[in-house]
Formats: sequence, structure tokens, C-alpha cells
Amino acid sequence: MQIRKANSGDLPSIVDLLKTSLGESLIPKSEELWNWKHIANPFGASPVLVAEDGDMICGVRVFLRWEFRQGKQLFNVCRAVDTAIHPDHQGKGLFKNLTLSLIDELKEEGVDLIYNTPNSASAPGYMKMGWENWGKLPLKIHFNLSLGKSGNLSHSSHWSGIASLIDKIEKLYFDSHSIRTNLVSGYLQWRYAACPLFPYYFISDGNTHLLIYRIKEGKIGRELRIVDFFQLPGFGENEKKQLNSRLKTVEKNECVRFTSFSGLQYHNDSPIEMGLMPVMSIGPLVTLRRVSLSDDLLTKAWAWSLGDLEVF
Repeated sequence: MQIRKANSGDLPSIVDLLKTSLGESLIPKSEELWNWKHIANPFGASPVLVAEDGDMICGVRVFLRWEFRQGKQLFNVCRAVDTAIHPDHQGKGLFKNLTLSLIDELKEEGVDLIYNTPNSASAPGYMKMGWENWGKLPLKIHFNLSLGKSGNLSHSSHWSGIASLIDKIEKLYFDSHSIRTNLVSGYLQWRYAACPLFPYYFISDGNTHLLIYRIKEGKIGRELRIVDFFQLPGFGENEKKQLNSRLKTVEKNECVRFTSFSGLQYHNDSPIEMGLMPVMSIGPLVTLRRVSLSDDLLTKAWAWSLGDLEVF
């Protein structure tokens, strides 16, 4: 058994292994998705290790590169994402060996930390490897009491029409008090406009604000998930009214049962009107793993968006 860095020639075998180990589920495995996620990422190509038994790739471990920023401080991080072990090699400690080996490589690079959103089955294994339980992301939820007839209004979003606004946001927008995704050039286009998994839409006046959302089918009805919101200078009461009017129209026309937004980004003075329900810790579970950073990760001023933590 050999553990080594993956190369471009391994991709067909890696995709086949992901399908064999994980199935298609809600996220189809393909070379297109892999290239978008792990090659085209503006934060850099993902570090990948594979386990090889003879000429067969029987395990893969991938961390997605990411960056967070708090004022002038930059955090070089990764997100633990794709991992797969062939059924014939499961239960032999290969997942742990691949994960810890990749962490050792990242420590040499100076990566600060790793974050992820494990499910209940995988979380205990991560804890045994040094991950810490931050908790569930707080969510602000607004239930819509009246539903209209779907008019598929969301399909009118054209990302090319707000290219200049996206460029402006990525050059100017940051928050000095909390830790947010570092908006490097090309991030918003890559993360939302070019995402091959599902469509993202936006509400914007093209100048002072950008609300990004997607429509998600769920057990209790359709969800309008606000994945990111950016407010720029010049946003005033008229812009606030326009934003909320358009949001309510989308909710009605899309027959949305409820709207969700990150509780770490929603504040009492938020321009997004979402009713009186309190913020509740019911979002995805977040876990953190120190690599080069020695700080207490659990008490930092995180301000994750749903777009930061969505499984993709």
C-alpha cells in the first residue's frame, strides 16, 4: 500500500472511486465537478492524496483551499471535503492515515486551520483526529404564511449584467471585526455564477447591494436560502425598501415556505426583513482543526455565511 500525491492522470480513477464508495446521492460525481471544485478554485488547486494498492487507487483524501480575513489578518485554511475508500479496503485505518498524512503536508505549507461540516456519522472520527466542535451554525428563519403561484422569477438572473458590481465588491468589501471569506478576484463568479451543481440567483440594484440565494426543496417545503449578502456605500432607505420588496416577490412567486440566512451575519439592524423569530442554532455542524495556528479557534469572531458552509 502506497500513499502519494495525486496527479492529473489519476482523475478518471478518482471519480470512479468516488462513485463506487459514495454513490451519486444529491451531488453527481464527474470530472467537470472535480475541475470546477479542485482546479478552478481561485484560492488554489486542492491538495490531494491517494492510496494505491498495486495499480489500483483504493483511497482518496482531498482538502479544498480557502481563505478567511479579519481586517488585515489573513487566514490560510482548507476545508475537509471529498474522501473515499474502496469498499474492499474500508475498516483498515486508511481514512485516518490519508487524513493525518495530508494534515502533515499542510503544516509544512503553513496552513493555519481546517474546517468542515461533518454529518453525525463522521463527526466522531474527526474528533479523534484533533477536530474541535464549534457547534451548529445559528440560522435566522422567516416562515412565509401566504404562498402564491410559482412564476419561476428566479430564472431571470443574469450574472454577466452585474460583472462590474462583483468586481467592486471583491475590491472594496471587507469587515474588520469578524472573520469572513477573503473576497479574492474571481471568487464570486467561481463560487456562484459558475457552480455546476445548482443555480444561484441574485437580487441587486447593480450598485449598492447584492443578495445571493438559491431555491432548495426540503421536507417541509421550498426554502429560499440566502447564501451571501453584500451591502455597499450608498445603500439607504430607498434601496432597503426595494431589496425587501423584490425579496418578498421572489418568495411569493417561487412558493417559498421559508427563508433562511446565517445568524452570524444577521443583526438587529439588518436591512433584510425576516420577522420576529429568534436566531436558532439549527444549521450545519461546524468543526475546526488547528494546523499551524495555536489560537483558540472556538472563541474567534466567525461570521460564516451559508455559502461558506454549504456542502458542495
